Amino acid sequence: MRRTFFASFLAVLVSVPAAAGEPAAVRQLRLDLETLVTVDHPPTALETALGAALFVAVAADDSGLAATGRHHLPGELRHVESWGRVGAANTVGVTLVVGGLIAGRTRGWVGGLTLLEGNLLLGVALNLSKQAFGRARPFERHAGRLRQGGESFPSSHAAHAFLIAAVLDATVHRTGWRWVFYPAASAVALSRVQTGVHFPTDVIAGGALGWWIGHRLSVAHHLDDNIRTQTTLAVLPTHGGMLLLVRREW
Repeated sequence: MRRTFFASFLAVLVSVPAAAGEPAAVRQLRLDLETLVTVDHPPTALETALGAALFVAVAADDSGLAATGRHHLPGELRHVESWGRVGAANTVGVTLVVGGLIAGRTRGWVGGLTLLEGNLLLGVALNLSKQAFGRARPFERHAGRLRQGGESFPSSHAAHAFLIAAVLDATVHRTGWRWVFYPAASAVALSRVQTGVHFPTDVIAGGALGWWIGHRLSVAHHLDDNIRTQTTLAVLPTHGGMLLLVRREW
């Protein structure tokens, strides 16, 4: 992880009593991973085909669309770029945890821990993806080509922005706020095209990855106001940050 991880958090959400011989934390983490690769409501064949066709259409003119975005997207978008940094997700997550615990709102602190855990998992997924694709950025030599040692695909900023949006959507649980969270995340994604550091397909893939991790972890952690829990917190200082351990049972 880069030094922009000014604070490192491990969120262990224990939602059920441990099975015999299996630590509760291990069981929850296993559930999280299983949920990440599970689709509760698979898209229809038509939806899949339309989604694939749209992505292929964008990819077919990726460079042209990137150039159009640099010249025609509003320059003000660059002001929201910081919302997609890894530190932004940590800040929002910590704020939710602290606010939820102070207010006694289970949904709030569970949502915060979900975001912190998602940020860690997303960081791993992004690093592996960037290494695997190695796509050169628009301003680099061999722009857009794969296996060039670049870090263009997928976009980390878009991924973190949509991770935050997905978890906040599940945590706030009020449909109207979606019209704030997702447009804000989209603005972050478009800012990466406007500043010339990513192609459209980079931000589409990054946004989809971040949203998926945020959404699926929210499902795994049962974000629900009616949950009655017993919570144990432990904060341990580490080099450059801290380790947050949370045990949750009902």
